[in-house]
Amino acid sequence: MTNGSKGKDLFKSKSGFSQTSKPYILATDFPFLIWSKLPWRNKQVLIIADSGDNILNLLSLKPKQIVAIDIALKACFVNEIKTKAMQYLSFQEFRSLFAPPFSNPFLPKITKEEKLAIYLKIKHFLSLPVRNWLAEEINSHPKGFLFPNWRELTFAHLIPHFADERQFERIKSFLKPYSLLNLPIEKALKELEENYDLIYLSNIPEYIKQSLKEQDKDSEILDNLMEIYGLSFQKLKRGGYILFYSFGDALKCPELILEENQIAKILGLKLRLMPIKFSTPLIKDSCFVHTLGLMAK
Repeated sequence: MTNGSKGKDLFKSKSGFSQTSKPYILATDFPFLIWSKLPWRNKQVLIIADSGDNILNLLSLKPKQIVAIDIALKACFVNEIKTKAMQYLSFQEFRSLFAPPFSNPFLPKITKEEKLAIYLKIKHFLSLPVRNWLAEEINSHPKGFLFPNWRELTFAHLIPHFADERQFERIKSFLKPYSLLNLPIEKALKELEENYDLIYLSNIPEYIKQSLKEQDKDSEILDNLMEIYGLSFQKLKRGGYILFYSFGDALKCPELILEENQIAKILGLKLRLMPIKFSTPLIKDSCFVHTLGLMAK
């Protein structure tokens, strides 16, 4: 179930995202490639909802509780759609529901009419706000709805439940409901009563840096990041982890996490960096390195 504000755009963030931000249909960060290296079992987790793919890949690691939050209302909608689609559709139908109307190497090309027929199979399982949003999408986009852009498609093969039917069925066997809140991370950290073992901030800190730099407000970066990390620290259980994602190799380029190093020292946390290496067949001889940062309490 999605909870949060309705109506006009009440939520905005220094990251550049807002309540009306366009959702990602597929993951653009890939921490799930190394999720298994972290202690999720029987843990309480607070996580950015995003496209829902990180969460689906977390379920088999058996956390005790997942609370997903996102400032973008439509991101919450995508999470709800994806979980219901996995529950009630076949692998091929699931892939097709989130496929584009154009040819690509990873997902099937699908017409709007074909996709609509698949959507109708799960429509009555979705909440009214989600159904209303999809009705608007269907009526306003002649080529289709719920399809990723090329940036997302470039790495679609990395997402297990889109790439492999056995992985889809495995994840489906662990599927269970999780809390889904339409809130900015800062507001959620202030209002939620529980503490958590792992808090995944995704790439929100990196987007805050980028947004402030674009506004020539570099001097405000540390204070803004200190707020989000400080609030996370207050909600973190002893022995827990604050996790963040960087779109680069922070081991080779430590300037990417300059502020995180400072903040970890201020809060008395131990900072650890885990590289995430991957490639795509769409770019010859490609090799990308992103970083999952861990601040340990």
